[in-house]
Amino acid sequence: MSDYTGYWPAYGVILLMFFYEGVYTRRYDFWHESRQILKALFFSFLIVMAILSLSKTPYNYSRAVIVLAFGFMAFFIPLFKNITKKLLYKAGIWKRSATIFGDDTFIREEIFGNPYLGYVEADESESQTVFVNSKGCDAETLRNIIDKEISARKEVVFIPLVNSYDLTQSIIYELTHARTNLIVFQNRLKSAPRRLFKTSFDYTISILLMPIILPILALIALWIKREEPKGSILFKQKRLGENGRLFVCYKFRTMVENGDGILKSYLKKNPEETEYYDKYHKYRNDPRITSVGAFLRKTSLDELPQIFNVLKNEMSLVGPRPYMPSEKTKMGEAADTIFLVKPGITGLWQVSGRSDVDFFQRIDMDVWYIRNWNLWMDILILLKTVKTVIVREGAF
Repeated sequence: MSDYTGYWPAYGVILLMFFYEGVYTRRYDFWHESRQILKALFFSFLIVMAILSLSKTPYNYSRAVIVLAFGFMAFFIPLFKNITKKLLYKAGIWKRSATIFGDDTFIREEIFGNPYLGYVEADESESQTVFVNSKGCDAETLRNIIDKEISARKEVVFIPLVNSYDLTQSIIYELTHARTNLIVFQNRLKSAPRRLFKTSFDYTISILLMPIILPILALIALWIKREEPKGSILFKQKRLGENGRLFVCYKFRTMVENGDGILKSYLKKNPEETEYYDKYHKYRNDPRITSVGAFLRKTSLDELPQIFNVLKNEMSLVGPRPYMPSEKTKMGEAADTIFLVKPGITGLWQVSGRSDVDFFQRIDMDVWYIRNWNLWMDILILLKTVKTVIVREGAF
């Protein structure tokens, strides 16, 4: 044991990589910081193994112990940092006064409602950090605000106007003589190797999850049959997939059979529901939904059979919403981007944290996801989906 606890190069390499990734010096969101931690640990692992090989002492240390050590760190470091920062925030230690220029309620809630970031709203005269939201400002106004604040503040955070691209996934470099920066954007899912990697990830995770999912599918099927013995278990509907091709999308049936008459009668008495559907493409209170269907929809378990669409290579675990053929015209030019990839069981808009996301907001989120895809984003969306299901189920 002393051979491992006394092996100082491992600790030194990890700490240096953490400093390099800004883990100790920058206020990242939890998920972004977790990605930096995992990246730092991965490269630390490679460096430690290289040091052991070059020092000709690899046989003095168990590879299994080293791999497990880094595995434990990958799980426990983000967990303990999350707990510690929230405790320090409650104690008033992990706080930094901040002001936001610009009116965006959602961004304001995300910044000041996140104890992991540790920002608290304060008057401009007392703020250590100023957030400058470019939305609604012209270039001259922005330049004046930044010039003024950067000479008086410890930190100025600029929120760019062009928010269709994830700048953390772009390449930024300097054009020296022109005294300007060039930002390189890529449509990441137009890359054939990345698409192949994403498909491989879908198949691997789906197959690994099947022993867990199959018993759940069986229990839900029995529940549906118990409520309506003569009704079907699955609801099958044609949806638009990759390249705009039609495929049959599977879901658990959540409505009564032949409920069109019930819906027509309900809409006559509640005409406001038609307006709501035109905007959000769903009804606020659909009278056709069964009691088991209400539970399945609330927990998103009605979409679980789509795992078979994934195995048939018609869908991905994460991706844009599987749109209906009747929605293609309304999608406009965004359809060309969305149909580049397979639709997903879950996606960015489902875990966005916003309630009542309308049709065009979903379109924007789907396009953003495709343009900025990376494996960490898929893992993050899957984790948030599981969390959302658990929270909804507990609330139910």
